[in-house]
Amino acid sequence: MKKTLVAISIVATATVGIAQACTTAVYNNGDAHLTVRTMDWFGHDDAVVVGTGVGMVHTYSETDGLKTPAKYAAMKIESFTPGLVAEAMNEEGLEARILYLSTDAGTQFAEDRPDVKNVDAASVPRWAVDNFATVADVINALDEVDVIPTEVCDLPNHEGECLYPPVHYQFTDAQGNTAVVEFIDGKMQAYTEDGSAYMSNDPEFSVHLILDAEATEAGSTIRAYDRRLRAKSVIADMYARDVTDNAQAKASIKAVGATVFAGYDQVDPYVNNVFPTLWTIYTDRDAKEWQLDRYDTWHVERYGFDMFDGNEAKRVVLGTHPKAQ
Repeated sequence: MKKTLVAISIVATATVGIAQACTTAVYNNGDAHLTVRTMDWFGHDDAVVVGTGVGMVHTYSETDGLKTPAKYAAMKIESFTPGLVAEAMNEEGLEARILYLSTDAGTQFAEDRPDVKNVDAASVPRWAVDNFATVADVINALDEVDVIPTEVCDLPNHEGECLYPPVHYQFTDAQGNTAVVEFIDGKMQAYTEDGSAYMSNDPEFSVHLILDAEATEAGSTIRAYDRRLRAKSVIADMYARDVTDNAQAKASIKAVGATVFAGYDQVDPYVNNVFPTLWTIYTDRDAKEWQLDRYDTWHVERYGFDMFDGNEAKRVVLGTHPKAQ
């Protein structure tokens, strides 16, 4: 495995004891405009899928929060705590997602300035898809708000606790643009180069880009940087084979989900506990469609904008975990 001493030192320092492993990869080629993402966390996630319509009024923070009527209909996956949107896509094809990035990586959100409206860190994905159509629009708008820490209570393995989870974000649009956004030491860092099509967790994204520049080969561990590199290698193979047909690309991109999947019975040696892939989602931005594969069900669920009236200003539940029905 090719890895310089600099990269080894950085990664070793940044990932000791780290067990986050959500992974995402974006593919854009010909008629194929696809994304795959895994959700990895302790415990269980009912993952409620909802549709929200144009005109719904949303407030994005309880502390001097920005309040707007939604410009776009959107589909959202609400994970763990009601309203905690982990994955979202709007009718224009903009995708927004939230992944864990630890404080060890330098995550620190903005201070609450009295003259600037706030968006809670946990509300960024829904704020993005409610209001914007492109990655550039989101990046520009982030400069106009304060993204502040969000208290989240009763996450699996943290029942009875309220945490301020450190997170970062990936955005993708219908034109194939991608961005990874992090808040490091209180300042926003936006990465829009090719490497932003592939994302996982620790360390901070600049280190992942160093590994890319060094042509680092993926290892076999379930650590975040290895899983990202494995996902990237599958997508690189698809580009090398010039897979432009949408149906063929959908079949090929399943390999990303397979190579980063942690299962539900694999012990993560870094925390000496099971840290599973709770669900995997495949997005077709052209069809505006999701395929949701939960870890503990056999059936793959399909969701699309044809399942609700996007012009009606209300929230509609499109699907829940079978055990919750």
